[in-house]
Amino acid sequence: MIQLETTPLPFSISFKRNGLILMSVHLDSDNAPRLDSNDSGLTAKFPRFTLNLKLLADHWALSTSPTDSPIQIKIQLHGHWYGHGELIHQQFPLNKLMLSSSPLHTFDNGPTGLSGKLNPAWFSSNGVLIIAEAFDEVGINQPPEHYPRYKWQFHTEGRGPFSHRPFFDENKDGDGYFTFKSSPALFKRGEGINLKFYFTENAIEAYQKQTDYFGHPTQTPPKNLFQKPTWTTWARYKTNINQQVVLDFANEIIQHRYPYHVLEIDDRWQTYYGDLDFDPQRFPNPKAMIDELHAKGFKVTAWVIPFLDKDSQAFAEGAKNGWLVKNQSGEPYLVTWWQGKGGLLDVTNPLGVEWFFRRLNQLQIKTGCDGFKFDAGEACFLPADSVTHQPIHPNQYTQIYVDAVAKHYSLTEVRAGWKNQRAPIFFRQWDKTTAWGLDNGLHSVLTGILSLGLAGYPFLLPDMIGGNEYEEKASAELMIRWTQLNALLPAMQFSLAPWDYGEECNEICRRYANLHAQFSEKIFDIASNETTKNGFPIIRPIFWLDFNEEQALTCDDEFLLGDNILVAPILTPNTYQRDIYLPKGTWKPYGTSEIFIGPVQLKRYPAPLAQIPFFEKIG
Repeated sequence: MIQLETTPLPFSISFKRNGLILMSVHLDSDNAPRLDSNDSGLTAKFPRFTLNLKLLADHWALSTSPTDSPIQIKIQLHGHWYGHGELIHQQFPLNKLMLSSSPLHTFDNGPTGLSGKLNPAWFSSNGVLIIAEAFDEVGINQPPEHYPRYKWQFHTEGRGPFSHRPFFDENKDGDGYFTFKSSPALFKRGEGINLKFYFTENAIEAYQKQTDYFGHPTQTPPKNLFQKPTWTTWARYKTNINQQVVLDFANEIIQHRYPYHVLEIDDRWQTYYGDLDFDPQRFPNPKAMIDELHAKGFKVTAWVIPFLDKDSQAFAEGAKNGWLVKNQSGEPYLVTWWQGKGGLLDVTNPLGVEWFFRRLNQLQIKTGCDGFKFDAGEACFLPADSVTHQPIHPNQYTQIYVDAVAKHYSLTEVRAGWKNQRAPIFFRQWDKTTAWGLDNGLHSVLTGILSLGLAGYPFLLPDMIGGNEYEEKASAELMIRWTQLNALLPAMQFSLAPWDYGEECNEICRRYANLHAQFSEKIFDIASNETTKNGFPIIRPIFWLDFNEEQALTCDDEFLLGDNILVAPILTPNTYQRDIYLPKGTWKPYGTSEIFIGPVQLKRYPAPLAQIPFFEKIG
């Protein structure tokens, strides 16, 4: 039973269970409200607005009356918090970071650290679940005013380092609250802040409530995507690709005896972005190339974006038919993206979407291409003053785009997500930096997988092993440790070739690519028998087995594959031993006869370069 306790000035509402405060809501106001309360909730009338709190069947609903004055609601961070989605500087749990208040829009490298897959829901170790249905901005444990603020822009200085987006709260400088804000924009839509509060017994029950609300996939992606690595041209070749480069890459993969399934042909296979035909100068006979790759045992996919060069035939056709996002003058909006400026597909126009996928289907018929890698789709690419066929919130661009992809393709991947938890496709992590840390490096692969799993996305494709080598070059050690981590995740993706980093690196990485294939039956079994039936993540935090243990609730460098495999990867350089926490249960290191009874802390457990420590749960 939840009890409410109010304080008049400054006004607050505390939600208690057995005398323990689970959550408290605070409003800054110079006046105490006129309060009307009963067993089913309360109404607090302030001079500028009214706050309503109602007890419904399984949750409490908080709403504010629409007002053209800004409103700020703060919720204190009791316990440890999870959810939210993907961040650039991916801390786990969320209490470790300071996220400045900003619109919760899906981003490509956002100024506050927001990335491409977000969810307006957060839950705590105390069993509290918050779902935000209407608001303009959200902040988490916000930093003081003197901390820097950044703008979103491409190819310019001043975006700030990854380690600042969001900030790590090393010195406990954050304000300790979730902050939800409304603005005149919300008022113009006739809405106020609208939040739902659920109170369960623990973090796992709260996660299940979240899954009930947003749904989960009831089918899996194709089994082969779990079994064998995807190989892509991007990190190794960038845009320097052609027909012979692709065929030579395939031959190298085979020559070095790596498992493989999909070969992705990434950016620049087209003459113009938007025209869905191979560049005849680079790819003189794409059908013969794809036939040869099929004969070698590869499936072939091509990289696709919703942007169109203004010089492309597709741009002219899309503009003529009204299938592109428009500016206020009714002309195609030339939006900025990482390869310049171009038109943007209007995903709210059914005829435009049908045209987009019809042309992709024609390319498949013409060349034999098996599927596509869908890039972009984030809300940040939809300008605030743009005009779409149907008016939408910016995040709905992401939602519609991804749902359309999932409807048409299964041999595919996307990198954006907004309320797309039901989609039975792989969601790729945002482009990783060739680095070790939580600031978009190797460690953030793990914390990102944990965070996205708890946001309801189970089918996760880690970004390319070793990162993208945009600025720094990978080392053999980084390649090995990255491959070891990926080996026990749902899927693997190579682009940088391990054999380019020495024979030791090549041999160890090949061994772990084969280990992934060995464990793929177990991974797929979890996906098909747990994820599709009850929405459980494939990769789980350690607290999944002990939701009352503090060390389990805050562990960010281990993970569970299902309930019975615990993995403790090496995430720092020059590290050949590490401390490992084993939760309750009986654990056996893989391939040995040792037994450990948890909960227990293993000090300085050996982890030589050729090994990743992982354990099987017995019984």
